[in-house]
Amino acid sequence: MEFANRMNGIDSSPIRKAFELAKSIQNPINLSIGQPHFPCPPNIIEAIVKATRDGKTAYTLTGGIPELKTAMAEKYRTQNSISYANEDRILVTSGISSALFLLFNAMVNEGDECLVISPYFLMYPAMLKFYGAKLVPLSEDFKPEELRSLESKKFKLIIYSNPSNPSGKVLSKEQLRGLANLADQTGAFLISDEIYELFDYDRQFFSIGSEYEKTITLTGFSKTYNMTGLRLATILAPEPVIKQLTTLQQYTVVCAPSTTQWGGIEALKTDMTSYIDDYRQKRDFVYESLKEHYPIQKSGGAFYSFFEVPMFDEEFIQKAVKKDLILVPGYIFSDKKNYVRLSFATEWETLRRGMTALVELAKENPK
Repeated sequence: MEFANRMNGIDSSPIRKAFELAKSIQNPINLSIGQPHFPCPPNIIEAIVKATRDGKTAYTLTGGIPELKTAMAEKYRTQNSISYANEDRILVTSGISSALFLLFNAMVNEGDECLVISPYFLMYPAMLKFYGAKLVPLSEDFKPEELRSLESKKFKLIIYSNPSNPSGKVLSKEQLRGLANLADQTGAFLISDEIYELFDYDRQFFSIGSEYEKTITLTGFSKTYNMTGLRLATILAPEPVIKQLTTLQQYTVVCAPSTTQWGGIEALKTDMTSYIDDYRQKRDFVYESLKEHYPIQKSGGAFYSFFEVPMFDEEFIQKAVKKDLILVPGYIFSDKKNYVRLSFATEWETLRRGMTALVELAKENPK
């Protein structure tokens, strides 16, 4: 059976493979999946149920229901200090993955060079390869002055997640301002994927859209409220961009799930402080447990640790599986072959078991 050439080289995500592997282990220590362990808050569920009972199950406007767009505009203005945010600059879509699908379809041509902060969300390189673009990685530890050497380039996109999946890195204001300046110098679209913005443990997160009006800001409900399967996100961008994306959405995604959009309005009213505090404690626990055994940095945000291991990542993961521990190899997030990603979005008992297994692995396999 012959498929389109663009499908060559795109394989099933190793994260999904890890999920399948976990099902084959009787009592797995699954620290692989990037999904909150807590249930979606009940008030959000009730809002979705009410919308369903009220018959709000039909297609919505392609760009999203006006009530959610108004709520999101207010959120951007008050929480992200993006003063120019309004309903005409917002598109509601079916999750961050759909947002990226729309953006890459609308913007990327074969041969385009795209600057991607590394390590990166695995969908970025996969989709860029799908469209024949060239990925140019830049370490997340870059200094702003290092960007000067790139000003002669002609980038189509500059994209990053902040806080980062997989590393938990929160980019500094100086780094973000440097990227915005580079986008302006090179004519690139600056895409700021901020799906983990509330998981900001040291209050370092900053939306560059508050200073650089050409920013394309992506906001998702999946991670913050455990709405991963409910598929809801928004794109804030200049009006010409939103107009193009909305047209493309008419022929692809059509609209975000109707009842989920009503749940999104309720989500924006929900205090997630206790959930974030729990993950902050887990972040600290992971770091304190592993800092004497692995080269590891304390995550600034999200719910991941990305750290070096004393052998090739896949070999290390095979050894971990023998201890019922499921991790994700680092090679899918960067060109490094000796890192792993750990998700601490799990129950305390599972996390403690995981730290015990990792300490044992470090002692059994000294570098």
